Amino acid sequence: MNSSQQSAISSVPQVPHTRKPAAQSIEKISGESKALLLTADSRQPIVNNYLAHRNVPITIIGGGIHGVSIAIRLLRDVPAAAKSLAIVDRHPQPLTQWRCKTERQGMKFLRSPAVHHITSDALGIVEYAERHNRTNELAPPYSQPSTQLFWDFCNGALAESGLQIPPTKNSVYYQFDVAKLRWDKGAGRFPFRLISTNSEGFRSRCVILAIGTDDCAYVPPEFVQWRHQYPDQVLHASEFTVGCEDKRGDKGNQIVIVGSGLTAGTLAKSLSERGHNVALIARKQLKTEQFDFPPVWLGPKALAEFASETDFQRRYETIQQNRGEGSITPDIMEALLNTPKVDIYPETRVHNIATMDECLPVQRLRVETTHGVMTNVSRIILATGYRFNLRRYGFLTELLTHHQVPLVCGHPRLDADLQLHPIENLFGSGTIAQLQVGPASGNIAGASLAYERLREKLLSHL
Repeated sequence: MNSSQQSAISSVPQVPHTRKPAAQSIEKISGESKALLLTADSRQPIVNNYLAHRNVPITIIGGGIHGVSIAIRLLRDVPAAAKSLAIVDRHPQPLTQWRCKTERQGMKFLRSPAVHHITSDALGIVEYAERHNRTNELAPPYSQPSTQLFWDFCNGALAESGLQIPPTKNSVYYQFDVAKLRWDKGAGRFPFRLISTNSEGFRSRCVILAIGTDDCAYVPPEFVQWRHQYPDQVLHASEFTVGCEDKRGDKGNQIVIVGSGLTAGTLAKSLSERGHNVALIARKQLKTEQFDFPPVWLGPKALAEFASETDFQRRYETIQQNRGEGSITPDIMEALLNTPKVDIYPETRVHNIATMDECLPVQRLRVETTHGVMTNVSRIILATGYRFNLRRYGFLTELLTHHQVPLVCGHPRLDADLQLHPIENLFGSGTIAQLQVGPASGNIAGASLAYERLREKLLSHL
């Protein structure tokens, strides 16, 4: 790592590392469970149509890392903003999607350093770990927190900000699955209409899209037909949970993972630790990188050069060049190379998938690749990532079409304040803001960069 990259990563205290995450189990969170929705100033539980017919100054769509990070920063700057703020999400609790994703993969440590999290206090997680005698859950070389440590720290930060899990009478978080977002230009101080899947609605003055990429899972074209043929066996990584294989009794069979990024590596490691045999297939040679983008993109020099580029297509190409096709952290790569249960096949493509002997009690697959044939395969997991495209979000379809929002490779052309042209007071944070924030936009650190751009605009709506 060169000096400019090193300076872009905030320093953290050196602490002892033994890489033993907390043994606490992560309780399953049901996306179908129903939570009570309460306002910041109400004293009694409110049913889930409470937002109906209200006028809310600031609405954040998305209760993931970016949504809660922006809310926490805003509430820290202006505590009274709780009466003017609503976070809406399809899930009953904040960070549900993040927690489920890390659990599904069997992820034990984050890739991001400890200085990047949901609050503005850079040393917050490190100090939390020290107070609770959990410094062994900060891994070298940049004190990456264990997923359990990160979750516990987030729980505390959410509670302090009125976003506690589960939501309480002081919460500003609402389970509200947005079906449509409309902008009625000239319709007064609250021109946005948000309509839920159960046809309830409310109005807002300012809306922030913190929607992530979960609706944009990418399936390579050659696998589309095979997914239809074998829907229970050819799955995208977002549909797969490592613990499910244990229940299937497939430990003597082969699991094929297609991909070359950290998700592929983490799944391979997790499954091999559970006794499964894994074949990791990648189109190219695997790359080992500590981070999924050069840390220099968190610094002012690179961001200023990025902002000086007026061609948004070139900005998109710069992002692709710096994020690449995925890489695996050194610790995960070392684990993969040192286990006999994982075979790695770089520069390999799958050209056919078929069933084996139909007389078998459980269907197994035959996978033909450019480097040979794999038999007795129980699952094929596509760890092929996500390709963001704003058109994939159904609740935005009418808005994008009616107001002719310009897109570059699926990304909106936001202005310097992260506003979606030509719609006034509609902003984005996360991958949706890549053409302004740069390669770090979708990461945890990107939430801080986004809030710096959004802050003055948000304050003006309070």
